[in-house]
Amino acid sequence: MRKMRNGMLLGCLLAGASVLPLAAQAKPVVSIDLTGVQGSSLNGVYTDPYYAKIGPAGLTTPSEFTAQNSPSTAIYCDDFYDEVSTGQVWQATVTNLGSLSLTSPDPTLMFDGTSAAQASNYMAAAWLAEQIGGGKLSSSQAEIDSYALWYVFDPNALSGLSSSDSSAAQQASADAFLAVANDTPSHFSNVSIYTPLDSTPGSASSQEYLAVSAPEPSTLALALLGVAAIGFAAHRRRAVG
Repeated sequence: MRKMRNGMLLGCLLAGASVLPLAAQAKPVVSIDLTGVQGSSLNGVYTDPYYAKIGPAGLTTPSEFTAQNSPSTAIYCDDFYDEVSTGQVWQATVTNLGSLSLTSPDPTLMFDGTSAAQASNYMAAAWLAEQIGGGKLSSSQAEIDSYALWYVFDPNALSGLSSSDSSAAQQASADAFLAVANDTPSHFSNVSIYTPLDSTPGSASSQEYLAVSAPEPSTLALALLGVAAIGFAAHRRRAVG
């Protein structure tokens, strides 16, 4: 019995030792090469999406991304404060939005690192990014939604807009918060947040971006199965209210 207890204790210690390094692991770091923007602007500011090449950490020049055959990715800026230029390269940490907590803010992100509203704000920003990248908006509405995305973290983003554009951006932002009011970060696990290593707003080093990927086929299949089950249940309720 004593040997068994000792064995169990050793097993617990080994298990704990294997967990500690995982908890202490730093976030992944990537290199980002800003290659271009959508090409349209509103009030003299280019709007989302931007385009960038994402490569392994340590790349410092655009030619290194070319050598790596890094694909071009659509990214969505959430930072109205800082300026960037095409050809700029920087290092950024990668955070999966689905990992955010509704109660414990992540201080490594650029915005709201001490606010309990952080996850909800990033979900609203991601919802707007999905609207812009979904191809269902007119070009003018996509521009408005881009300002709405910036407005989530910076109320000054709307200064200089016409009153009608400003009102439309505020409405789009309100729609985003309404859409995620009862949602959870896990539903945005297809969204990555790229935060520059120097993430101090106004540092002029780079901007923070969101990238939206398509759900994994297995995840999509489960989601469709869930929707089908809900529909079947609703149909049964109607057949019976």
